[in-house]
Amino acid sequence: MKQYWNIKAKYSGMMLFFRLGDFYEMFGDDAVKAAPVLEVVLTRRVGIPMCGVPYHSVNSYIRKLITKGFKVAICEQLEESGTTKGIVKRGVTKVLTPGTILEDTLLESKENNFLMSVIFDDTAASATFAAADISTGEFFVSETTLKSIEAEVLKYNPGELIISAGSMQNKHISDFTAKLKVSVSDIDNSFFDIEKAQNITAELFGGNAVKKFGLNKKEIVCACGALLAYIKEMQPQSVSIFSEIKYIRNSDFMYLDTAAIKNLELLNSMTSGKTENSLLSVMDSTKTPMGARTIRQWLIKPLLDISKIKNRQNIVRFFIKNPNVRKEIVEKLKTVSDIERITARVSSGSANPKDLTALKNSLKTINNISGIIKSAEGLGFNIPENAQITNKISSYLSDEPPVSLKDGNAIKNGVNAELDELRKMSTDTKAYISNLEAKERAASGINNLKIGYTSVFGYYIEISKSNAASAPKHYVRKQTVTAGERYITEELKILEEKILSAQEKTLRLENSLFNNLVQEISVFTADILKTSQIISEIDIFCGFAENATEYNYVCPKISEGRELSIKDGRHPVVERILKNGEFTANDIAFDENSKIMILTGPNMSGKSTYLRQTALIVIMAQIGSFVPSQSAEIGLVDKIFTRIGAGDNLAGGESTFMVEMSETANILNQYTQRSLIILDEVGRGTSTYDGMSIAWAIIEFLADDKRKANTGAKTLFATHYFELTGLSETLKGVVNYSVDIKEWNGDVIFLHKIVKGSADKSYGIHVAKIAGMPHQVIERAYEILSRLEKNSVEYSKRDESPQIEFFSDSGGEPQILTELKNIDIDSLSPIEAFNIMHNWKNKYK
Repeated sequence: MKQYWNIKAKYSGMMLFFRLGDFYEMFGDDAVKAAPVLEVVLTRRVGIPMCGVPYHSVNSYIRKLITKGFKVAICEQLEESGTTKGIVKRGVTKVLTPGTILEDTLLESKENNFLMSVIFDDTAASATFAAADISTGEFFVSETTLKSIEAEVLKYNPGELIISAGSMQNKHISDFTAKLKVSVSDIDNSFFDIEKAQNITAELFGGNAVKKFGLNKKEIVCACGALLAYIKEMQPQSVSIFSEIKYIRNSDFMYLDTAAIKNLELLNSMTSGKTENSLLSVMDSTKTPMGARTIRQWLIKPLLDISKIKNRQNIVRFFIKNPNVRKEIVEKLKTVSDIERITARVSSGSANPKDLTALKNSLKTINNISGIIKSAEGLGFNIPENAQITNKISSYLSDEPPVSLKDGNAIKNGVNAELDELRKMSTDTKAYISNLEAKERAASGINNLKIGYTSVFGYYIEISKSNAASAPKHYVRKQTVTAGERYITEELKILEEKILSAQEKTLRLENSLFNNLVQEISVFTADILKTSQIISEIDIFCGFAENATEYNYVCPKISEGRELSIKDGRHPVVERILKNGEFTANDIAFDENSKIMILTGPNMSGKSTYLRQTALIVIMAQIGSFVPSQSAEIGLVDKIFTRIGAGDNLAGGESTFMVEMSETANILNQYTQRSLIILDEVGRGTSTYDGMSIAWAIIEFLADDKRKANTGAKTLFATHYFELTGLSETLKGVVNYSVDIKEWNGDVIFLHKIVKGSADKSYGIHVAKIAGMPHQVIERAYEILSRLEKNSVEYSKRDESPQIEFFSDSGGEPQILTELKNIDIDSLSPIEAFNIMHNWKNKYK
């Protein structure tokens, strides 16, 4: 325990997995915290809490802890039991944190595992973040704002986020980290020191790295330096995987905030939180892990460069027109391993023989794909030539090497003369044992005598119980077993030493030769990662072509204009869920004269689907994919904003309506002329008059031509405030559309078709009926609705008040005049006046 506590003191912030024989044990607070997470029994030894897990299945347990945000230090026995006196020497051989893991069993194959660092300016208004994945070699840095950093974290979903302990004293920053659903590590401020950052960057990438990569701000250098310093402390061998730092400019990609990513279900379903039924799930037809990870990045970063979008479209078009080429490539891609993550293990020196074999076979397959690509004109892919790597691995490794070097025979015969000699000695020794066994049988006259071996007792001569009395006198008894007695002789002892010495030398030499091979292959890291990136893109393009062919997608026309015209558009996810032909396609048409669509119609009729599909089609178009429609013309969209659904933030003290208003305010403060805005039922979280007033004012704000810098954003505004449809008569660019329905025999049929004009009913009671509301409630609701509709207020044009009969022609003084006479205006407060007017409005409809 003294040994344990001494080691634990050096790794106080981590779960210490302490190797004791066949188990990893945890003690004290570690055991108390780990036991419920690992679902193992918490016990006690000499009053100390204790739990443990078997060494052979340790990765499954480590995964549980890593997923929960814990850091794990693996403490191994550094010498064999019995080879030394006293306590076996132990030490930490590996440190695992959520953002610095390489083991395949701990990683999701289709997702990056980014480590992200964030640094804020003095006012905490702007933020710089860097992200690196040691399992793939990706490393980039970008700048954003405090309001937008949450969206960046959501996009990249880092395994771990590091932030300086000092910045956590700022309430805005601590509030930001509290909202995140990722592991946050507040580390010492020294990691973000500018001098330290410059030194470690120069050490890894060369003295001119800062200038070469365009890292022209202190915050950018510090964010990158903190990542490198943290990785170097946790996984020192892994920093060599990085060959460059990319600076990501916001102007290169469409802006998608947190609400848009969630509401449009780009990466995960809002219902399940999983990939299933998200846009990613229907877009990802990739065959390689690298392709799956890359398309995820494409979806959250749609392009704003028309030439790049059109280049992607051309490649997709090629694979559509050449299905045989596509199918041949796809079949080959299915056999390509995760060469990115294998290369990361090669670079860190942790690759095994199976890894190199998989790398060799994958690169050979990629060379074949390269040949197919080169025969096609105009695709522009230039895959590096990797024959040198495959030849080197082929010349060194056995055709079927073991996973572990301890199993031997990983290196081919003929590679090293000393190794061949040791193997020959081992082979000859086996023959000698066979001869010795025959010799001892003849000398002793015991025919069932045999020579065997165990890792515990070494070589032995075994004689059955019935013949034990006939054992020669020079035999020294070593062990009694069920079947008989085991002995050792001086000759067998000498032979054992020779055999074990040869085996030990063989394994040691094989290990050295293999490590040399890994080092030689690591020189080609940059080339392999470049190959991997190109293959991932080819994989995606083949998938896009496959989707377009299978699901009748078309190539959208992308322009610098302001139009958004989609003919027979379809929701890419919903149409897959429905049976063939069940989805109702719809048009949308925005031009210079229309910028705000007010969409009315019943609940459950498809308004939200229509809003979402429009945004999804735009995103698909700007990542270079074909889209689910008959035709589409799309002027570049720089930002997509959404305000959909109800949700609260109780922990942050925000009600449903407060969240709604915060998200809407964020949209109105950030949108541009080129933005696409999706607003679904804004204002429904408060009273009717408050909500309608807010919705009305928002539409006026978006339609205001006086604000030339921002006016013109394409807006889809779904609402149940039918009164707002009158704004189309007074505001330029506002148009009314509704969802068509048909009433038949007292029932309602939703046609899911978007048509020009406005609706005048919500049919909410009909939806309640479908939902299974009791018949008595439905009947009563219809009665109440009938009474309310008779007293409805009609809104006409903007600024016109409801038409109320204040004075009656029927004779006598109207009641309203009597009430007016009784009001003491001098003592009347504004809120009292408002309430009186509100009552009149309801009373004298």
